[in-house]
Amino acid sequence: MQVGVAVIYLMLARVVHGYFTSSIASVLWPPSGLALAVLLVCGKRYAWGVFLGALLTHIIADHSIWTPALIALGNTLEALAGVWLLQRNSQFDVNLHALRDYTSLIFWGGCVAGLVGAAVGPAVLLVAGIFTPDIYPLQALHWWMGDVLGVVLVAPLLLVWHQFPADRLDYKRLPEIVLLFGLAFLAGNILFMGWLADSFGLYAQHFWMFLFVAWAAVRFGAHGVLLLLALIASQALFGAYRHTGLFADDLLRTQLVNFWLYIVTLSVVGMMLASYIRAETLSKQAIGKQEAFFHLISDNIDDFITVLDLQGRQIYSCPAYNKLFGQDSSPDKLDCFAEIYADDRERVRAVFNEVVKTGIGQRIEFRFVLPDGSLLEMESRCGVIRDAGGEILEVVVVSHDISKRKQVEMEIRNLAFYDTLTQLPNRRLLEDRLSQAMLASKRNGSFGAVLFLDLNNFKPLNDTYGHGMGDALLVEVAQRLSHCVRKVDTVARYGGDEFVAVLSELGEKRVNAAQEALGIAEKMQAALAVIYTLQYTNDEGEKVAVAHHCGASIGCILFTGREASQELLLKWADMAMYHAKKNGGQKICFPENCEDVTQSGQFSVPVFH
Repeated sequence: MQVGVAVIYLMLARVVHGYFTSSIASVLWPPSGLALAVLLVCGKRYAWGVFLGALLTHIIADHSIWTPALIALGNTLEALAGVWLLQRNSQFDVNLHALRDYTSLIFWGGCVAGLVGAAVGPAVLLVAGIFTPDIYPLQALHWWMGDVLGVVLVAPLLLVWHQFPADRLDYKRLPEIVLLFGLAFLAGNILFMGWLADSFGLYAQHFWMFLFVAWAAVRFGAHGVLLLLALIASQALFGAYRHTGLFADDLLRTQLVNFWLYIVTLSVVGMMLASYIRAETLSKQAIGKQEAFFHLISDNIDDFITVLDLQGRQIYSCPAYNKLFGQDSSPDKLDCFAEIYADDRERVRAVFNEVVKTGIGQRIEFRFVLPDGSLLEMESRCGVIRDAGGEILEVVVVSHDISKRKQVEMEIRNLAFYDTLTQLPNRRLLEDRLSQAMLASKRNGSFGAVLFLDLNNFKPLNDTYGHGMGDALLVEVAQRLSHCVRKVDTVARYGGDEFVAVLSELGEKRVNAAQEALGIAEKMQAALAVIYTLQYTNDEGEKVAVAHHCGASIGCILFTGREASQELLLKWADMAMYHAKKNGGQKICFPENCEDVTQSGQFSVPVFH
C-alpha cells in the first residue's frame, strides 16, 4: 500500500512536470491533494508512502539526493500539518457531508497547510542556487497556489468517492447523467479546445460551466460536482497545453494563474452549493422523520394532542381527539374552547393567555363536554413552539383523561372520610368539621352545638332479623337525619347506632342558640319516630315487609370555641345523651337542664354564658 501511494504520487507529478509547468513551481500540484486525502482516510502511517513518492519525483527531476529529500520532507510535513489542523476539530467529517467540512478542508488543509510546503520547497531551491533571490517570492506564491489547487481538485474527489454512492446508481437517472456529462463535455471542448469556434467563438465564455456545475450540485450532489470538476479541469489544462480555447496563452503569460483562479472559484462555488443542498435535503428528511414519528405517536396514544395558534384556534388535533368529538377531518381554525365545560372555560382561557404571554408552560385540570352531554375530567399540559429567533409561534396542548383517576380519588376519599354504609361523614371527617365549626365560632362569636344521638329499639330489630335489616334501618335513619339539618351543618355516623350532628352559626345569644338547637333536635326526633317499613327475605325466599318503630335519645351541648377541646365536647354531649336515655329515652337533654349537672355535679360541664 505504501508503494502504491508512492507510485500514484509519482505518476501525477510526472504528468504535471511533463506538460503543464513552464517554471520551477506549478500552479497545479495534484499530489498535494492525493497526500492529504490518503493520510485522512488511511492514517498518518502512509506518510512514508507520500515521502517516497515525493522523493522519487524530485530525484528524477534533479538527479541529486539531498535537495529532493528536503523538498520531499516539506511535501510530507505539509500533508501531516493539514491532517493535524483538520483533526483538531472532532466534528470534522472526512466524507465532507457538511459545508463546514469542505470549507475546513480547503482552508486548513489547503491554504494554511500549503504554507509549509511553500516555505520549505522554494527555500531549499534558493539555497541550492536553482533560482535567484529576486524571483523567490513569485516562486513561493506559485508553489502555494499549486498545492492549494491540488487540494481543491483532488482531495475532495478522493474523500467523497472513497464511499461509493449506491443511491446514485439508479438506472432511471442514467439518461440524465449521460445528458449532463455529454453537454458538459461538449461545452468544455467549445470553451477550452476551440471546437466550433466559427459558430460559438463570440459566445464561448467562462460562465457556461457554472450552469453544468449547478446542475450537478442540485441533481447529483458532491459526487457529481467533483467528477464534473475533474472533467472541466482536464479539458481546460489540455486546452492550455495545446494553446487553444479560453486559456490558450495562459500557460505562457501567467503560468496558469488565470486557470488557477477559474478552477478554484468553480470548485468552491460548486461544492458549497452541493453541500448546502445536501444539508437542506437532510434537514427536510429529518423534519419529515420527526413529523412521521410525531404522527405515529399521536395516532396511537389515548392522550389528546392539539396545536393552537396564538388566538386559541386549532391548527392540528390528533385522531383520538377527532374520534371523541366526531370530527373526521382536521378541525382547521376551530375554537379550542368550545368543547370545554362552561364553568371552566374562562379559567382555561386565562391560563392559555398566560402561556402565550410568558412562554412558560402550565398545567391545568378542567372538564370536556362530550357530544352526548357527559363530562370528561382532563389534565392538560401546554407549552409553546418558537421559531429560530425565539418568537412564540404556536401552543401545543397534551391532555390526559383523568376521569378514572378522579373516580378512584373520590372512592379513596369516601373510604377515608365517609361511612361506607350510610355515606355520612365518619369520625375522621367529623373531627375536621367540628374543628372548623369551633374555629368559626371563636372567630365570629356565634354559638355552635353538638348533638349526640343514640337510636332506641335498634338492637331488637338487629337480633330478630339480622344485620341486613339493621343496616337497612341505619341507611334510612341517615337519610332522615340529613334532611333535618341545614347546609352549614354536618351529620356523621359515630359508630354502631350512634350519630353526631354539628350545628354551626346558631347566633351570638345563648338563649336563641339553645332554642334553635332544640328545634333541630326535636325535628330529628320527629323524623326518626315515623314508622319504618323495611323488607327482608325469609327462609322460603319470599320478601316480607316489616314495620318498625325507632326513636332516638339526644344529648346536646352548646359551644363558642373557647371553652373546651373536641374530645370534651363530644364527651359532654355523649354524657347528656346517656342522661336522656337513663330517663326513659326519646328525650333531648341539655347539660344545664340535667339535675345531675346542676346540683350533684356528677360530671364537670360548665354552664356557658
